[in-house]
Amino acid sequence: MRYNSRHFENHKAFNVTVINSSDSWAEELFGECDLGDKRRTKRLVKLASSLTEQVGKSVSAVCKGDEAALEGNYRFIRNDDVVPSAIGEGAYKAVAKQTKDSELILAIEDTTSVSYFHSVVDELGDIGGPTLGHKRGFFAHSILLVDAHKKQTLGLIEQNIWQRDPESRGKRYERTKKAYAEKESFKWELASQKMLERLGESAKKVISVCDREADIYDYLSYKCKHNQRFIVRAGQNRKLAEIDETLIDAFNGAPKLGTYELYISQKGGRQARKTKINLHSCKVELKNPVDSEAEPLHISMVVALEANAANKEGPISWIILTSEAASSYEEAKQVVIYYAMRWRIEEFHKAWKTGAGAERQRMQSADNLERMLVILSFVAVRLFQLREALESENENKSEAESIPCTAALSEEEYKVLWFAHQKKGDKKKAMPKVVPTLSWAYREIAKLGGWNNSKRTGRASWLTIWHGWFRLQDRLEGYLAAQM
Repeated sequence: MRYNSRHFENHKAFNVTVINSSDSWAEELFGECDLGDKRRTKRLVKLASSLTEQVGKSVSAVCKGDEAALEGNYRFIRNDDVVPSAIGEGAYKAVAKQTKDSELILAIEDTTSVSYFHSVVDELGDIGGPTLGHKRGFFAHSILLVDAHKKQTLGLIEQNIWQRDPESRGKRYERTKKAYAEKESFKWELASQKMLERLGESAKKVISVCDREADIYDYLSYKCKHNQRFIVRAGQNRKLAEIDETLIDAFNGAPKLGTYELYISQKGGRQARKTKINLHSCKVELKNPVDSEAEPLHISMVVALEANAANKEGPISWIILTSEAASSYEEAKQVVIYYAMRWRIEEFHKAWKTGAGAERQRMQSADNLERMLVILSFVAVRLFQLREALESENENKSEAESIPCTAALSEEEYKVLWFAHQKKGDKKKAMPKVVPTLSWAYREIAKLGGWNNSKRTGRASWLTIWHGWFRLQDRLEGYLAAQM
């Protein structure tokens, strides 16, 4: 999944990317997938390219009336010899190649469910919710790699998709008696193992970043035992070894290292805001649970506590367990900054289920549906990266307002966008002497997609950005054809 990076001398701290064509993206990502027949791989590349050009559309819609393409795509999706994991494995290898130039990588991971209501539900697993509900689907655990310094998403390096047996509903106690390796919670350790196999030497540069669900003693023990770096938000008030205290007691005695300003992004009903965060840190030794054979764990604890918060959600209060050094203010601050980037996995899931249309698929077989889910997960990453490359994020707003848009667009794309943004009836203005900014490009591409900033957030939706991008590409084709 190679993107051509362009860096400007005056903006070396702010990295943006130029997005390749859908054909070259699909070839590079899926071109080496081993599906048992080269013709299947070629069909996969064509299908993936079409899905990115008509993001969120059905397989039928992306074929644009081409009966041969439609028949070929459905034959591929229904082919039992096409193993979903083989599609993913080939793409993971392509992503792994992109990590070699990164100095530090965050492996941000989480679990989500993908649900359906149509006739295929009888073949799908339980995903919770009302007992008499008709919604079923898959669970998926994903790892998204992000360059920690450049803050650029590199790609998906692992995704485990499974179904939960509907008969297991209400039998949580029985599940707790299973061996650790047989529990769903083993997914965290299994995901780390898969990631390390694919990354090879690059694995030394990786820090796993997880939310409270990963606060599993056996998982933390595995990471420590194998010298794997991690940042995990504590989900329970664990006991400390050798003393009759807990993590909360340790926090109460931890020194305050300092205060810094953190940007909290908008989410749901929560408004975006900047807030003051007090940092505390100390070393702790966690006591092993009674049912665990693991040794006590010597790790660092960082506490991020919002000062004087006045919001409906209550103050931020993060207790973070980490393998990273965190004795100084700068070290503790860096741990919290890395943890705060965890929101990207949630945005990826949104891009996958909503933007790329994973939950809108209507395949009549669970196996066919899973093949589409794997392909669409990588389409979602591309969608995420496109928005990431163009969007003027609040923490980098001043840089985005000064960087020329040609940092993310080719010269031809910039020219076409410039003339596209002018109102009808106006005389075409000459190209400006000073190239407009990256923020300008983001707004104008969003407008091509139908955005009018009605919510006054300054941010467009996934589909709006994507549709604007491809409308720009359509106009670019016409422009280039006229130059021939």
